[in-house]
Parts: sequence; structure tokens; C-alpha cells
Amino acid sequence: MQREPKIGELVEVTRNSGSHPCRIGERVIVSQVDDSDDTLKGVLRGTKAVADFWIPYADVEPVRFGWAFARRHLPSDLVALLEACDGIEFLKLSRDVKECLVDQLPDWKDRVLAAIERADLASDEFDDLDDEDDD
Repeated sequence: MQREPKIGELVEVTRNSGSHPCRIGERVIVSQVDDSDDTLKGVLRGTKAVADFWIPYADVEPVRFGWAFARRHLPSDLVALLEACDGIEFLKLSRDVKECLVDQLPDWKDRVLAAIERADLASDEFDDLDDEDDD
């Protein structure tokens, strides 16, 4: 790789200089970059654990099949759904989209306040029962 990889970038192992156990063709999501010795650590594709070894930049290349390619070839409704997420490896709605969804729920604030009030009333009734036992 001719440049420093970016955290979150998907790279593919294209050679093995002998300093890591990855096989050629394995894909790694970059999680750490050490520019002092031009190495990276990452999550091996298909796992959730960060590898405990460093891979030289020279042994990887960025994956050419990425989001730009997918955006051009996927149906527009699927692209819109994926764009609403923070990354596409482990899908999770972005905070802005979550807030927008909550704001569109009818009477959500009133329902939340009513639930809190019911919970407070229930705890008050519980406290009253405790007081009666003391008599």
C-alpha cells in the first residue's frame, strides 16, 4: 500500500512478508495504524476481535469493491437504508437518524412522561405500604 491506511478502511492482504499469520486474500478492517513503522492492526473479516499482531502496509491493498461500487449497483432504497447507518460492517443506526425517528413518533414526549409518572406513582404506593407496616 502506497499510503497510510485509514481507521475503518477495509484492506486485503496481498502478500505475506512473514511478519504476520494472515493468508493472502484475507480482509482486515483497520483499527489501529502505527506510522512510526508503517504497520496496522485490525479486525479480521468475519470476526469481532482485533488481531494481536501488526501487518506492514506493504502487505495490504485497499479493497476495490467498496461502498462506492455498492452504491452504484444496489437498489436506491437499500442504499438509503445503509447510508442511515454508522458504517456497514456492524449495522447500527446513526444518532441523527435515531433522533429523527423518535421525533416522528406521535405524542412520544407525552407517552414517556406518562410512563415516568406511572412509575413514580407505583413507587409511591410501594412506599405507602412500607409505612403501614411500621405502625
